[in-house]
Order: sequence, then C-alpha cells, then structure tokens
Amino acid sequence: MKLEEFKIQIFRTKEQWESGLPYRLEGLKDGGITLYSVPTFVEWIKGIDEIRNPDGIAIDECGQIYLIDKNSRKLYLFDPRTKRLEHIATITDSCNSTVEIQEGTKIIIDRLTLWVLDPGNHRLSGFSRENFQVKYVINLEEPIDIGVDELGHLYVLDKKFNQIIEYDDYGRFIMSFGGSYLKEPVGLAVGKENNLYVIDKAYNGFLRFAKDGEYLGIVGDFKNISYDFQPSDITTDKKGNIFVADDKTGIIHQFDPDGSHVENIQIPGLKGKVGGLAADSKGNLYVSNSQGIAFLSSEELFTKEPGLYYSKTLDSGIHQCQWHRLGLKVDLPPRTMLEVYYYSSDDQALKNKIDQILSDPAKSTQERADSIDNKIGTWIRPEKNPKDMLFRKKTGRYLWLKLALSTFDENVRPALTEMRVYYPRTSYLRYLPAVYQEDPVSSEFLERFLSIFETAFYGLETEISSVFKYFDPDTTPGNFLTWLALWLNFGLEEDWPELKKREFIRRASELYKRKGTPLGMQKLIEVYTGKTALIIEHSRIGKPVVLGGNFKLGVNSLIIQTPVRGFRLGDDSILGRVALRDTFQMPEDPFLQITHRFTIILDLTPEEFAIYEKGLVRILDEEKPAHTVYNLRVVGDMRVVMNAHIEITTKVSDYQPIRLGANSAAGSNIVIMSGEQGGKIERHSRLGEDTELI
Repeated sequence: MKLEEFKIQIFRTKEQWESGLPYRLEGLKDGGITLYSVPTFVEWIKGIDEIRNPDGIAIDECGQIYLIDKNSRKLYLFDPRTKRLEHIATITDSCNSTVEIQEGTKIIIDRLTLWVLDPGNHRLSGFSRENFQVKYVINLEEPIDIGVDELGHLYVLDKKFNQIIEYDDYGRFIMSFGGSYLKEPVGLAVGKENNLYVIDKAYNGFLRFAKDGEYLGIVGDFKNISYDFQPSDITTDKKGNIFVADDKTGIIHQFDPDGSHVENIQIPGLKGKVGGLAADSKGNLYVSNSQGIAFLSSEELFTKEPGLYYSKTLDSGIHQCQWHRLGLKVDLPPRTMLEVYYYSSDDQALKNKIDQILSDPAKSTQERADSIDNKIGTWIRPEKNPKDMLFRKKTGRYLWLKLALSTFDENVRPALTEMRVYYPRTSYLRYLPAVYQEDPVSSEFLERFLSIFETAFYGLETEISSVFKYFDPDTTPGNFLTWLALWLNFGLEEDWPELKKREFIRRASELYKRKGTPLGMQKLIEVYTGKTALIIEHSRIGKPVVLGGNFKLGVNSLIIQTPVRGFRLGDDSILGRVALRDTFQMPEDPFLQITHRFTIILDLTPEEFAIYEKGLVRILDEEKPAHTVYNLRVVGDMRVVMNAHIEITTKVSDYQPIRLGANSAAGSNIVIMSGEQGGKIERHSRLGEDTELI
C-alpha cells in the first residue's frame, strides 16, 4: 500500500487539540486531553490552634498562609512546613478603628503588597510584604470582595453602587464599571486571561467582564445544581478553574474557565459556613471556617463525570467521501474507558452552524456541547476503547468526532495524546476478486477483518518510508540521538539535555574540520557550556630572552628556567675522591616547558563548573592534539586576576552606593555616581582639602 493513497488529519500539538471543544477535560502540557483533577480533602492543618475563628486566607508563592483571626482582629503568617505561626499585624493599626471585623474579610497578595479588605470599617488596607507596615488605605462605601490581576491591578466589588472599582498596584483609582449589569453581587474573582467572574444572586451563572471593563455575558448555569444553590465565596486557580463555596451546605463547587460545572467537593465533618477560599500555585485548595483550615490536594483524585471532546469540522474536500480509519494514542488504565462517536455529512449549512457554535464566546462549554448534540441529532454508535478503528459506511465531505473519556476509579484517569484521521477509504479488499464485494454484509465484515493486517502493515510501511528522519538530528527521536552520534564517532553524555545533543550532532561536520585547533576546541566548549573560552598558547604570548642578542627585558620577554648542566675545573681536577669526567649532560631544548602547552580560561561559577567539569575534561582529552598538555582554569568569582582578559577574567560586581553612618568605609566596594541617583551630603559639600562628593 502506498502512503500517498491516504490523506491524514492529525491532532497532536496543544494548538491542534485546542481547535476543538473540550468539556470537563483539561489539556496536557505537550498536547492531548485528560480528565480534570479535583481537589480532595487531605487534612485539617495543624499548628494554628490559637486562632479561634479564621476568616480570610491567602497563599503566597512559597506556600505560606496569610490568615485573619476574626475574634482578635490579628493578621497571621503560618508556614505549613515548619509549623511556625507568626503575628504580623493588627487590622486596627491602619486607622485605630474599634469596629469588629465582619464576616467576609478578604486577603489577597500581589508581588509587593498584602491587601486586606475590611468590610466592617469600609476600607482596603495595603501592607508591605517586606515589613508588614501599612502603605495604603483606601476608603470605600460597601466593599464585599476583591481580586488582583497579573499586573497587580486591584478590583473591588462594591455593593452599595453595584459596581466594580479598579485601582493600580499603588492604590490609585483607574475606573469603575459593571453598574449596568450588577444587581445583587456576592463575590468576585480574577480568572483566566485576566477575565473577571462575578457571582450575582439575580443570575444563574457567572457575569464575565474583560480586564478593560467590557461585559462578556453570562457563562455557566447554576440551574444544573440539584438543590437551592447559595454561593458565598469564590476563588480561581492558575489553570483558570473556578471554585465557589455554598453558604447553605458547605459544599465547594468546581467550574471550568467557561463556567461549566465540573464536580462537587465535600469536606468531611465540615460544620458551619465557609469563611474563605484560596488556591496555591500548584492548584491545591485551602478552605477556612470556624473549625480551622482544611487542605485539599489537587493531585489526589479525578472527576468521575465523563469528559467530552468535540472535534472541529474535518473537511476532506471530497463529495460523499468515505472516511477510512481513526488511529489513537491513548493511555487507558484499568477501570477507565474511551468511547468514540462520529458523524459525517455533505450538508454545508450544518457545517456553518457547528462552526458558529464552536466559535461562540458568549456560551459556556456546556451550552456549546449541548448545541452541537442538538444540531447533529444522532451520532453513529460508539466504539469502546479503540486504539484503531474503521469508520462505517456513512459518506460525507465533513466529519465530526465526539470522544468521551471516563473513569470508574477516581484514583486513575485516561489520557489521549494523539489522533490521526485517514481518508478516503482504501482497503485491501480491492485486491480481491469483485465477487467478495457483491454482498454488503460479507463485504463489510471482510473489509474490517482485512483492516487488522492493513493496520500492522501500514505502520511498518510508514516507518520504512520515514526512515530518513532518523538520520536528521532535528527529527530523529530523542532515544536515537546516541546511536546517531556514534555514526559520527561523537560521544554524548547521557545527562546532557536533548537540545544540546542535537546541536552537537548538527554541527559535527563543521567541528571536525577544525578538530585539534584552538578555534575548534573553542567552538566545542561554546556549544557545550554556552560560554566563550580563552585559549592561550604559551609559546606565542612572549619572546624568550636570549643572552647575547638584542633584547629588552620586560617588553614582550620571557625568562624561563633551564636544565642543570655539567661543569669543568681544568682537565685533571679532582675534588676529594670524585673525578669529573670529560662528558657532561647533553643539552636540552630550553623552550621545551612552554611548547606544546596551552591554557584554557573559562568564566564559570563553581556551581556551573561542577556541572560541566566531567564533559569538559572528556571533550578536551579527545579533541586536543595528542602531543599537547593543557591547563583548565575557571574564573568564577575571582576578585584578583594577575593577567586580565576583557570579558573573560574581568568583572565589575558587588558594588554598593556610599552610605555615610555606622560601619561605613571609604575605598572598599564604593561607587560614586553623578546625577539624581548619586549620593550627596547637602550640595557641593567638601570633606578635607581636595575631596568633593558630587
């Protein structure tokens, strides 16, 4: 079978998978789809027993927890690793208020500031993360929630005016928006692409706004929740997942970035209302209430709800095309399942409608999935757990695929990483006499039977026809690089990154032309370490001093040590019982110790040198001329260099501005600058007779 008989449409990269519609599925890093992970209760955090009523919480980039004790009005910092609890501020310090903290106190963190929303005192306080001193105080009317985007801009949800107020990272007002849409707002969070999600009791979904205040419509549908849903708090994680606490039951509901409901999360033994929600950089969830703080891990369990993937419209360009085969790369652990549905049609109007549904940003993923199912009507019956399947005889130019991933064991999940669609229909049946194709039932059975051998042979034919890729360092598989390097007599270290291995092989012919030369070794070292090496040949850096000739001592001259030679004291001289013979030590080349020797100077820190040392020594031993000896010197953090080489052994670092006062020293690690940033003692002050700091 010839490869050109087939056309293939491939889903492999992240961009290719994102061209379709994933519902209750999350994308894999390198391309592919899998079921959502669901934060699962692990434990109540220990070490915060003295906090009687934790309310607002926030998690920083190091996993430390900031929390407020509603009873004492104190702000604490807790490190879960060391179990250290530290009181860092009291909320009344910012304006000496004596009003009790009300429910709904919020904490949020940006790069430099810890923001605390105190609804009872109608203010937003900004504390420095360096020393926890109050930097900003913003007075508000009736604030109920806050969020922060990637730029550090603050968004405050104000209930009195039913609007969202935006401030910059210095607490300066930028604008307000949302007043035309908000009616009974409850909470706010900043999610994926800096979109704002607002919960409002007047709507059965999330009100979504762009970061510039543009209203993007309502996403999600709270009607699918089986009881009277009363949302009280909202937060998002780094993936854009939305978590909402139910004030009535204490259940945490997980939604995807499009507002579609994913899973219900229950905390065993939870009593009372949820005080605060926060997610860390790994997607783990923290929930506070009067019992303490619950920790929920994002890597423990996976949703049992089926995840669906709807492909974009696949266009063969052939009227009444018979689609041939679907090949899948799928990981199916025990008790997981993949179902494949498909539909084919020549209807151009149907294609346009489905394309419009897929690209409609105003609808949630769930709404778009329901609309596609309604438009198609009846999908062709599913194939279960296939890794390779034939499409049945349903002809049409356009093809749509619906893949359903599910698990019956919440500890494992299936994953789909690649999908190939082959067309038009070309099978081994055409090589048999026509009589085998006359009966439709037997013809279909025979075609499916022959496809078993066709799949195996086609895979071999594809591999043989693509064998040229194994000889190209840019296309060969990673586990084949060592084999390819051996063809070039090139040794690769196992721990080298894959990109570095490919670059060595790619430049092998260029490097071999300069093998054994200073430039060749310099290029090899540069490829390996990314640093330019200085190679010094000692016989070429100075002219030896020869007595009796015209020379200038100290100018391009080199004094070396010569070997010990014999001496004479007359023809018959005798010292004691030792006689000096006529013969003496044969003269040696006085320049032998500087010939065939070179030094390599490389700017690497001790840590970097520890990483590269093994490879460097092996490269130099293999590439240097056999009769030469080298000395490898690493500059690193050397402060004193006898022979300075610009950009190799010279550095200007660790300087500090002049600080007059205690422990100040003039002459060591000092930089005097002019301009507005320079150190000044008043203006044009003089220290001593001829000393001036400007």
